[in-house]
Amino acid sequence: MALSTAHVHHQSASCRYLAVPWTHFASAYAALLAAASALLVHLVLSRAARRDGLQPASGWQSWLPTLFVVIASMMLPPTAVVIALTHKDAAETARHLGQPLCEG
Repeated sequence: MALSTAHVHHQSASCRYLAVPWTHFASAYAALLAAASALLVHLVLSRAARRDGLQPASGWQSWLPTLFVVIASMMLPPTAVVIALTHKDAAETARHLGQPLCEG
């Protein structure tokens, strides 16, 4: 799963395997870090509030952060798959780096 098809286009245009750009790795890991950080911050802040004897706020101040945590938790598996696919693509490219991509 690539961010854009520019990498594939450059490979096809040169008829050679080209290394996967570092931006693919950076964005995949950044997405995973952002989702995990959202879960961790929510957990730490809610436990600290309960430890201090505070009750969760009512209304939007309670359900909105919970909604964002649910969305972040749903994003963890897809971002892990994106990281795995990025590394798979890089491994395949590394095996064939510099070799002809086109037949004939």
